[in-house]
Amino acid sequence: MNRWNRFTLIGLGLIAILSLAPVAGAVNVARLYKQIGTDPSWRQVLASGQLILHRNSTHGVKGSKIVVNLRLLKSLENPIAANSPIVKDIGLHTVGNAFIPRREFARWSRWYQEDGNVQIFRLFRGDANVRNKRPLAARVETYYKRPWHPGVWHQWTGEYTIIKAGSGACIFQVFNNKRVWAVHLGVSTDGNIWIDPRSHIGSKIIARHMIGKPFFVRVLDNGDLWRVYLNGKFIESGAFPCPKNSKTTFRWGMYLGEHPVKHEIMLFVSGATIKTVARP
Repeated sequence: MNRWNRFTLIGLGLIAILSLAPVAGAVNVARLYKQIGTDPSWRQVLASGQLILHRNSTHGVKGSKIVVNLRLLKSLENPIAANSPIVKDIGLHTVGNAFIPRREFARWSRWYQEDGNVQIFRLFRGDANVRNKRPLAARVETYYKRPWHPGVWHQWTGEYTIIKAGSGACIFQVFNNKRVWAVHLGVSTDGNIWIDPRSHIGSKIIARHMIGKPFFVRVLDNGDLWRVYLNGKFIESGAFPCPKNSKTTFRWGMYLGEHPVKHEIMLFVSGATIKTVARP
């Protein structure tokens, strides 16, 4: 049985997929993927011994397989993201290890998978950081492994699709190894997208009710200055000068900080691409 025949088992016909044109509204998220198998609960993960407390574990934890309806998703996306491969020079940070190389990503499929050019990020009820003694801090993020010193502009582009947002999360951050983050993007429990610049107090909503509605993100940073765009529209810029000899990079996925994971969260990121640019 091929990939698309399997989708018909959950009520999605191939003819309907082929005939769909790009739309601006939300799509029923159940049409965007199929789950094969089940996932261990957080209690089962801890009891299995696959994660070692206060250390970066290497065994990993596997979960169910998520099969993305790539044809339907691409029909809804910005063509740039729909046709771009995933940037290769990335590492993975999960609740059990902060430095997972690409060759070992498959060991951590409970939290992270890839299907075509789509990155699949998931967190589950109760998940929490165990790699050190920091409480809560559940996350599954990929990060660019070639950080930069202040000066050269770097650009990140990609298409987000929020599938489940039950607990809310930070979904993107410009991160500096000595100054922490310069700007966050996040999703609320009801699917609102917010921006939170570190240079001033307070976040603001930049898009509402985005569950099942793909949106294209473009972020630029040169180590001191940053700019954010959403669906081609300029959102905000700011300055956050970094310490001498520090390094900045992009991180994307899901991160909850001091908040517990009360409900499952899942999002897709398509066509994540990073390049240097002469000017923003």
